Amino acid sequence: MADGQPNSTVATRLGLSPKTVSNHMSAVLAKLGVSDRAEAAAWAREAGLGPSPES
Repeated sequence: MADGQPNSTVATRLGLSPKTVSNHMSAVLAKLGVSDRAEAAAWAREAGLGPSPES
């Protein structure tokens, strides 16, 4: 997710089905209280996680 990879790529790398990755992504987004990956990335940056946009 942090690299911006689609669910299918994440699933292949982790040996999971794309549906499983999608379900986990939905749970993460819900727990963060955001509606999409872009908002999740912004939330993570504001929390001090991951690289800043200037990097």
